[in-house]
Amino acid sequence: MIRLLPSTGTQTISIVPREYTEASDLELSIREDGTRKKETLEALTSTINGNFLDIECTFSILSEESSYSIEIKQGDTLLYRDKVYCTSKTDTTISHTLNTDEYNQHDSETEEQQYIII
Repeated sequence: MIRLLPSTGTQTISIVPREYTEASDLELSIREDGTRKKETLEALTSTINGNFLDIECTFSILSEESSYSIEIKQGDTLLYRDKVYCTSKTDTTISHTLNTDEYNQHDSETEEQQYIII
């Protein structure tokens, strides 16, 4: 999973693609999970950096604490597909979860819970 900042500035994505190629005709499609809002970036340039392929991108749809799906293609050839998590937190020692404040652990001892078995 790739982590990006919720920014409209230029960011570099480092990937391990299916094929290593330095090109200036790459196309990146990014789609937000849930809303399916989509953005397509064209004519991107890649450079080989050791075992990685670096691509500089400027996004306009990234929002805080959201997840996305990306695909990078060169013509009809799929080079890379992955998930993206967007956060402004830069501390890599803290684990991030998509379920923060979304899920409540219920205790079996709670009397408010009722189960009807038929």
